[in-house]
Amino acid sequence: MLLLVGLYAVSMIRAVLVHGGVVYSVRLDASAVHPLQVWRGDRKLAEYLLKAHHPWSLQVADVDGDDVDEIAVGLIKPTHNLHFPHTTLFILRFDGKDIVRKWAGSSMGRPLIEFGFSPKVKGKPQTLFTLEKRLDGRVALSAHRWTGFGFEKIGAEKSWRNASALSFAGDRLILRADDRQVRLLWKELL
Repeated sequence: MLLLVGLYAVSMIRAVLVHGGVVYSVRLDASAVHPLQVWRGDRKLAEYLLKAHHPWSLQVADVDGDDVDEIAVGLIKPTHNLHFPHTTLFILRFDGKDIVRKWAGSSMGRPLIEFGFSPKVKGKPQTLFTLEKRLDGRVALSAHRWTGFGFEKIGAEKSWRNASALSFAGDRLILRADDRQVRLLWKELL
């Protein structure tokens, strides 16, 4: 199995997670029975998810502003409210020993294409940005804020015929939209 990240297929995605002042490596390993893993050095400390959940993206972000990183994983799987395989987002925490579920989204409201988080600012939650497929076929860029139970959409939405390759560089959100690179001040979308 290969993981799809934007338009690229990869077999391993890595991210750095800091918990209690300790640095961990979070890995999404497409070849593993339990693809989501937390490592410290050469020792695997925890694993989560099943290969059948088809994880396709991994990011680490502080979604609630408590200065503790969460693990965000994009999956293709049935969920409690949608009983067919679809793209969704799970937010997980590593407590130093185990990976625990913080939020398991059935949906972001529309089919999820990509997600990314605003840059980290100490003591402030990182904003979730998503690319989602609208009913009219266009792709919408939306911003979301953690509410304590899940995410709510905030700010103005932008849309294009097609969009992908969501990333951040400083105060800019960058994506490929309608066959050109688009650079936006991400704070202006809130």
